[in-house]
Amino acid sequence: MDKSVLRWLIAICVIITIMVSIGGVTRLTGSGLSITDWKPIMGAIPPLNETQWQETFARYQATPQYLKVNDGMPLSEFKSIFFWEYFHRLVGRSIGLVILIPMFFFWRKKRIDSKLIKKVMLGFLLGGLQGAMGWFMVMSGLIDQPSVSHYRLAAHLLLALFILTYFTWIACEYSSRGKVFHSIPSPPGLKRNFRIVKSFIVLQILYGAFVAGLKAGLSFNTFPKMAGQWIPGNLLALHPAWTNLLENPATIQWIHRWIGALVLLGVMFSALQVKKTLGLERTKRWAQALKHMIYVQFLLGVFTLILQVPLALGVLHQFGAAVVVILVTGMSYSLKKETQTSS
Repeated sequence: MDKSVLRWLIAICVIITIMVSIGGVTRLTGSGLSITDWKPIMGAIPPLNETQWQETFARYQATPQYLKVNDGMPLSEFKSIFFWEYFHRLVGRSIGLVILIPMFFFWRKKRIDSKLIKKVMLGFLLGGLQGAMGWFMVMSGLIDQPSVSHYRLAAHLLLALFILTYFTWIACEYSSRGKVFHSIPSPPGLKRNFRIVKSFIVLQILYGAFVAGLKAGLSFNTFPKMAGQWIPGNLLALHPAWTNLLENPATIQWIHRWIGALVLLGVMFSALQVKKTLGLERTKRWAQALKHMIYVQFLLGVFTLILQVPLALGVLHQFGAAVVVILVTGMSYSLKKETQTSS
C-alpha cells in the first residue's frame, strides 16, 4: 500500500463531504436558483465587470424565485446568493481535478494499477452524472415554481452520497492491501440486522431530502410531539392517502422523526452485537464511531427543528449525514473482511 495514494483517496472523500455540506448552505440560503444556466467549463468564470453582473442579474430577475419570493432584491444581495451557488459548482468542478491530476501522476509513476484506475474513473463518470443531475434539479425551479422539485433534490443528494460511499469503499479496499484479516463465523443475525439498519438510514436520508425540499422543518417546531400531538391531525390530509407519504410536509416530517429514532436504536443494537463478539476489532472501532455519530446526528436534527432551521445547524446536520455514510461504509467493509462470507 502506498500511503500517498491512500491520502489521495481520502482527500477525494473529504472534498465530496465538503461539497455535500456546501450544498446545504446553498439550499438554506436560497442560492440554488441564482445561476440560470449550466456551462460545465465556461461556467467556472464568474461575472468580471458591472455589465456582466447586470446581465446575470437580469436573467435571474426573470425566474419564478425572483418574481414570487425575492422581488425587489438589490444587486448587492443577489451577489451574495450567487456566490454560494457559484462556489458550490466550483467545488464540484474541483473534485474532478482532485481525481484526475493525482491519478495521472500516480499512473505515470506506476504507483497505481489498472484495476484501481478503472474504479476511480468510474467514480469520475459518476461525478459527471451528478453535475447533470444538479442541473436537472435546478431546471425544475426555473419554469413555474420558485423552488426545485423535492424529488429531484432527493435524487441529487442520494447520488452524491452514493458517490461518497463508492470512494470510501475504494479507500477501505486500498488501505487493507497487505493486511491479514482473521475471519470468524458471523454471529447469528448480525449481518442481516445491520443490512436492515442500513436500509433505514437510506430511507432516513431520502426523507431528510424531502423535508428540506418541502421546507417541512419550518413547521411543527416542537419535539417529540407535533403541535402537542404524537400524530398530527393532518397526517392524511391529501387524497389519495398514499400521496401523503411523498408530498404532505406534516407526514414527511413525522416519518423523518421516527425513522431517525429507529436508526438510533438500530445502530445501538448493532454496535452492541459487535461489541459482544470476540474478534472483529476493526469492526468494533467503526461501530463505536458510528454509534457516537448517530447520537450527535439525532441531536442535531432535534435542535435544528426546534430552533426553526438555523443555517449553522442545518448545514451541520447535512454534514453529519455524510459522516454517517462514511462510517456505515467503513463498518460494512470491515464486517465483510472480518466475518466469513458463508455466514
